[in-house]
Amino acid sequence: MITHKNSTKIVLTEANLLVPQVKSKRLASLAKQGLKTDHFDKSRDLTDGNETIESAQEISVLLKNAVLTINRRIDEIKKRYPSGKQDKLFAIRYGDLEKLKQRRLKEIFELLDIEKPPKFKLIAELDYFGIRVSHTD
Repeated sequence: MITHKNSTKIVLTEANLLVPQVKSKRLASLAKQGLKTDHFDKSRDLTDGNETIESAQEISVLLKNAVLTINRRIDEIKKRYPSGKQDKLFAIRYGDLEKLKQRRLKEIFELLDIEKPPKFKLIAELDYFGIRVSHTD
């Protein structure tokens, strides 16, 4: 191994996106593409291939319904506030909408007081975009 006296070692500890995923359609579409492959990879432990496909489809349908439900609830909440201040008042009460969408669905449903559908456990650890979240800050 060759070492240089004047070389500098750079360690990158954290890499944030320059553009939040919520504001970029391209990042959102890439996340959705990753979601499709993640479902198949994570559900490989099932024995039958047909069960794997059915499980991935079920998760996809549950996620779409959850996103629609969240959007409806956010619209309902914002309609209660005066026009022109809806976004600001929502952010004061529930936090920034972009950060809210990056939380686990379980936390979003509790925060917005939404009733959980049957089989919610299949998607509880995913965020609004379908990406698995291990923890939320």
